[in-house]
Amino acid sequence: MGKQYSTIFLIFILTIWQSFVSKELLVEAEASSSSNDKNTQINNSDQYPIIFFENPDFNFGKIFKGQKIEHIYEFENRGKDTLNIGKVKTSCGCTAAILTNNTIPPGNTGEIRATFNSRSYTGNVTKSISVISNDPERPSYKLTISGEIVEDISIKPKNIDFGSVYMGKIINKTVTIKSQTKSNFKIEKITTSKQFINTSIEEKNNGEYVIKVELKDNLEIGRFSGGIYLETNSLMQPKVNIPFFGEIVGDITTYPKKIYYGFITKGKELSQKLYVKINKGNIKILNTTVSPDYVSTKIIEKREINNPHYLIEVKLHKEATTGKINGILELYTNSKIQPVTRIPIIGEIEKG
Repeated sequence: MGKQYSTIFLIFILTIWQSFVSKELLVEAEASSSSNDKNTQINNSDQYPIIFFENPDFNFGKIFKGQKIEHIYEFENRGKDTLNIGKVKTSCGCTAAILTNNTIPPGNTGEIRATFNSRSYTGNVTKSISVISNDPERPSYKLTISGEIVEDISIKPKNIDFGSVYMGKIINKTVTIKSQTKSNFKIEKITTSKQFINTSIEEKNNGEYVIKVELKDNLEIGRFSGGIYLETNSLMQPKVNIPFFGEIVGDITTYPKKIYYGFITKGKELSQKLYVKINKGNIKILNTTVSPDYVSTKIIEKREINNPHYLIEVKLHKEATTGKINGILELYTNSKIQPVTRIPIIGEIEKG
């Protein structure tokens, strides 16, 4: 009986030992497999190209408006496959070009030159350059060029807004101009882009100019814009542009300048509103005509005191035929300078 129990005990111990050994072998096998997978992953990760810039961000510090900055970005292919640069894209204000071959073997380097023109900017600016390549991790690598742009010539105000000016009315504005660096600063020539804008130098005091800008003989109704061009003895800003803009109005002003319906499904109706501002007290709308015949008009509001105006509903009816809308709304008034005002009507009728 004792011998039988001893045999059973030995079998039990042997079974436990075999189970332990099997588990140890399984753990070692899994660890070995995991290690192999990891090594394979590490080895595979180096098989593609890797683009690398030591200094992707360049700050040029402080420059004068109008100066150009050039900078060369150096990059390296740190991968194990050939790097192909497909494109170099820039934001506004700068250009970029690849100086070296756009195919870079593993371990080799390349260069990209960026040129920034500060002519249109003032203050702190940051522009970006995107380098498009076959690097799977960073297919679009972003470079930046930044800095501060200061003006040699101070202009106050920087632009001239005449606002709404009644036709024939004379309006005067002034602009002060001074060099920040040049004590003997001179304005050598002034020209304007519009004949109804005249300029003259009113005074010069301690290198600061005061220029009188006069709007007169403005006989054409509508919005206008342009520039006053200065030629100076500044080395940094030999040429200066002062923008101006405004609107010449007559006895009436219409908003919007055209009636636009957009794209309309055939069989639907749509209304737009036309606001007619009366700029002269005794002006009235006598009649309206409209084309094509599937468009109609109706005065829905008329005010003669405080804020004299008309509000006209322009309705596109469901009978409209498919195709483009090229219509005209005509306003007939008792104005001598604007007896007829024409407002275009545009859009397109689509099949339902």
